Amino acid sequence: MNTHATKVTYNWSPQGYIDLVERTSNPGLKEYEKKELEYIITKIPLLNRTVIDVGAGYGRVLPHLAPLTKDIVAVEIDSNMFGELKRRTIKYPNVTTIQGDANYLSQLLDGVELMEPIILSLQNSLGTWVGDAKKAIAEMKKIAQEAHGEIIISLHRQKALKTYGVGMFKSVEALVGKIDLQRTDFGKGIFRSKTGYLSKWWNDSEIETMIKQLNGKTVNKVENSNFVILHIKYQKENE
Repeated sequence: MNTHATKVTYNWSPQGYIDLVERTSNPGLKEYEKKELEYIITKIPLLNRTVIDVGAGYGRVLPHLAPLTKDIVAVEIDSNMFGELKRRTIKYPNVTTIQGDANYLSQLLDGVELMEPIILSLQNSLGTWVGDAKKAIAEMKKIAQEAHGEIIISLHRQKALKTYGVGMFKSVEALVGKIDLQRTDFGKGIFRSKTGYLSKWWNDSEIETMIKQLNGKTVNKVENSNFVILHIKYQKENE
């Protein structure tokens, strides 16, 4: 996705993200982050497996998952976020960090041992993707399919943008900028800020298309009025 004529002036500050997102006082965003982690920890066997956190940011989920699994591979493209991510992984010897474009995930992971991988794309990362989100989905599918793994993708829902979304973005305004009402399209689920930030929120048809593209076994589809969590699994032929 691109921002067309709007000059991009926002900056991913790890500390700003921690203060405004991880420590949010917004009840909807707080519930979203809680439900993501609860699902991963309670519904997926993590022991002796590899977690691949795609779009890991500064490492928000590392403290929760690192003690529970064999190893974690955290992939992040943004230099500012990656610097904080590396700093945080010092205390977790089972975490490997990779700076790179997850549209080429299979190349980034070439030579990395993957134990029944669980690929995570959390907090509507696909809605703010740099480049073609469909290519990222294809890469995640390729890795999970070859290694008989699982994919967890969480997305914000288009119908919640005008209600929950506007309030949520206002709560993180210092990070992403003020809403650009002229260029925000609630019907298409497109939020734009005056600093060039863009976030895509997904309608039911788009979510179903994504499930079809992933083409695995849909283990679960956790639906909330504001978000959805997709759980896709790729089984061995005899399972």
